[in-house]
Amino acid sequence: MEGGATEANVTVTNKAKEVVPTPVAIVGIPGGLEPRHDQLKELVKKGTIDAYEVIGREVVLYWRTMAADAKVDVPLSLIAAVPGSYTGPASRAYLYYTDEHKQWVEGVKVSITPK
Repeated sequence: MEGGATEANVTVTNKAKEVVPTPVAIVGIPGGLEPRHDQLKELVKKGTIDAYEVIGREVVLYWRTMAADAKVDVPLSLIAAVPGSYTGPASRAYLYYTDEHKQWVEGVKVSITPK
């Protein structure tokens, strides 16, 4: 519902048997939803992520390293701002210096009802 909060549950997994450097996850946010910057800052403070950027309809999550076989769950808090039906851009994850090896996930769909 417009003005309400929702959560996108993002999971990033290192399938390698070794520590990997500089993993990046770009999460596509459907139109009508806005990420909560205060919550993203809290994820950095907790050490869930090392840094983030919001670029248009995408939230970019960064880690310095990720342990072998690690699985990181990132709850992204979002505010429903504009009523309508939307599909977000595809999400993807990769190592910062090898972006030719991206793993893609289809865009998320959402419907926001008016107040």
